[in-house]
Amino acid sequence: MAIRSIVESDLSGKPDAATAVFGLGGTWYEVDLTPEERKKLEQALEPYLKVGRKADKKPTKKQVVPETTAEEREEIRKWAKKKGLEFAERGRIPKTVQKAYDEAHNIDRTKQR
Repeated sequence: MAIRSIVESDLSGKPDAATAVFGLGGTWYEVDLTPEERKKLEQALEPYLKVGRKADKKPTKKQVVPETTAEEREEIRKWAKKKGLEFAERGRIPKTVQKAYDEAHNIDRTKQR
């Protein structure tokens, strides 16, 4: 028994489409297009591709945010204020504050991942 997969165009719903990947403004997009639709996209982009240059796209380092509960974050904020560390009342706790708290309390968050 054979299993067949049919990819339909995101634009027209026609079968026999394939995924096209392109980037703009630092964001990458995927769209399933028929060969005719892909050709139209390439024709639309042609003036820009002629004068553009290929970017040396290096993978960006994934940001690592320590997993903490709301209660832990509240405790970290209280501790930091007692220590005289200044940072915003709301939002993300700065890495330096998080690190200082972890060191003071012998917490190794790398083992929590």
